[in-house]
Amino acid sequence: MATFAANPEALARLPRALAFRYDALPLGLADGVLSVALADPADAATVDALRAATRLRVRPLPMAREAIREHLHVAYGERTEPAGEGGSTVPAVRAVELLFARAIAAHASDIHVEPGADGGRVRLRVDGILREHETIPAGLLPAFVSRLKLLAGMDIADRRTPQDGRCGVPFEQREIDARVASVPTTDGEKLVVRLLDRYAATPDLGALGIPSAILERYRLAANAPWGFIVVTGPTGSGKTTTLYASLTELDTGSRNVCSVEDPVEMRLGGVSQVQVNVRAGLTFPLVLRAFMRQDPNVVMVGEMRDAETAAVAVSAALAGQLVFTTLHANDAPRTIDRLAELGVARHSLAAALTAVVAQRLVRTLCEQCRVREAIPRPRRASLGIAQDAWYVAGGCRACAGSGYLGRTGVYELMELDDGVRDAIATGASSVQIAQLAARGGYRPMRDDALAKVLAGTTSFDELTRVVPWSGAR
Repeated sequence: MATFAANPEALARLPRALAFRYDALPLGLADGVLSVALADPADAATVDALRAATRLRVRPLPMAREAIREHLHVAYGERTEPAGEGGSTVPAVRAVELLFARAIAAHASDIHVEPGADGGRVRLRVDGILREHETIPAGLLPAFVSRLKLLAGMDIADRRTPQDGRCGVPFEQREIDARVASVPTTDGEKLVVRLLDRYAATPDLGALGIPSAILERYRLAANAPWGFIVVTGPTGSGKTTTLYASLTELDTGSRNVCSVEDPVEMRLGGVSQVQVNVRAGLTFPLVLRAFMRQDPNVVMVGEMRDAETAAVAVSAALAGQLVFTTLHANDAPRTIDRLAELGVARHSLAAALTAVVAQRLVRTLCEQCRVREAIPRPRRASLGIAQDAWYVAGGCRACAGSGYLGRTGVYELMELDDGVRDAIATGASSVQIAQLAARGGYRPMRDDALAKVLAGTTSFDELTRVVPWSGAR
């Protein structure tokens, strides 16, 4: 191997995880320009990613990929990364690696690192519930936080402003995407890490828990030649999974299917996926307008966040494309109000919108320890059911004592007929829209949730935790 002299200043500006992810070897730093060796210097996406991560101008230089990888192991293997206040690097590195390994093995969706007076508390979100995981000693916490920030390409010296970054976590011969967000608190920086497996198995629309009656009607809308389909719910309710499963059922051989997302949570075959990069100027509206010049048939917008994105998406649906998107709303009828608040004209919304799905995720009962229990007579009367028993959570080793194992969705679908369209165009309230939609078959998601309780899939306690339930006592 040719002699390589590491440049500590350049290496310090590009985190190790990003260097190995992109096979990017920092060579030097001068006048705000970071010289980086790349196997393909013309790869604009890689250059843009490095520019966004380092906040420097990047000068790409050619080098054989194998030589880059050999030099990377030497360069990053010999350097010592900043430890942060009050802690050493090596224990922090090992602690972070162990945390990632345990979180991924536990199928956690998020890691919460929360500072306190006596150290840091780490909690994992598993099946939608935060669970205590471990405590980080006060002496190790600053180095632990610095290590996480360094991996994610964040500024470890800035502890006063919120930051966000990302890194790849090796796991079983693939890479898990970790999105890190920090916020300063009175006790120190709090970090939340979202874990995304972009190479996980493609979701199956028929396996998400959608009732057969709703699924049949939804598939008709999702396979139409044009339209505007919105999937709503809070953060972590499985909206993107529903859209991914919908796209996988489309004939991508005869259709041009495109998506713009932040982040790209899963790679889909046959779909042109674009990752938003605000720092590089790659925004939702910009990508959507670019798609419109590329003869699209189907467009997925990862999230409807602003008026400009909403306007372009609705215009695309009115122009004959099939548009899928997600939105934060409490239920299907209230989605109309949310879109109107974003500035979408009600007459355009009435013409473009074809279906709204609202959903939540509920934990499923562990079949090894669930307990059959009689339903109190007053509860049966208030729910209007004849069934006299249902299942409640138990607790065993298989479910770590929680009584639940895995999750499933509960859903509602609102389709738009002429009556609902007229109500939307004339500014009717969400209550009026719900009443009109009910005549066409709309049922609130609590109906699906109660059916899953009576079938033994979940418990009534879990239902009332997740789904608004006016009949609960």
